[in-house]
Amino acid sequence: MPNEFIPFATDGHEEGDPPTQGEIAFDGQVDSIGFGLWKSTLLHVNIAFELPLTLESIRKFKPVYQLDAKRRDQLVLDAADAMASAARRLPPNYSRGQIVTSMSAAITVIRSWAEDDVEKAAHHPHRLTDAKVWIKLFERDLRNLSDFQWLQQRKAQRREEIVASMLIGSSMVPALAGAA
Repeated sequence: MPNEFIPFATDGHEEGDPPTQGEIAFDGQVDSIGFGLWKSTLLHVNIAFELPLTLESIRKFKPVYQLDAKRRDQLVLDAADAMASAARRLPPNYSRGQIVTSMSAAITVIRSWAEDDVEKAAHHPHRLTDAKVWIKLFERDLRNLSDFQWLQQRKAQRREEIVASMLIGSSMVPALAGAA
């Protein structure tokens, strides 16, 4: 058998056309959302800063392709992990019900990416619009919390500067040092 012929794709591995630019962009966006949800679970990451960025991506994403079930399920798990992380790490006075409602809305949107036209038609037309509003409300709350945390850090920094200047003397403020 010197010229053995192996039929095309007998190894179970088919070669097809390379992915289109649209498919690459779709995959990149889906992967970015998954990464953002995962990143929000990390303890050293400021969830009030990171999670709204990912939620905005979920809310604004308009998929051109249908998401496969495996990736849908992974994104749903990632969103559930981010929800649990938010419930553990956000201030105790923030409504846990709001976290659950908003992140459940994000999961509703993610699941819709894997639905075909028949499945989408079975739902109320306001379902996704309402889900996106819940997401946006949570985004705003998290952005406000992040801004408040930033203001508190600046306030603490100013306090430290004042205390340091009092310990060092008035040399920190040249106008006062010359007047003495």
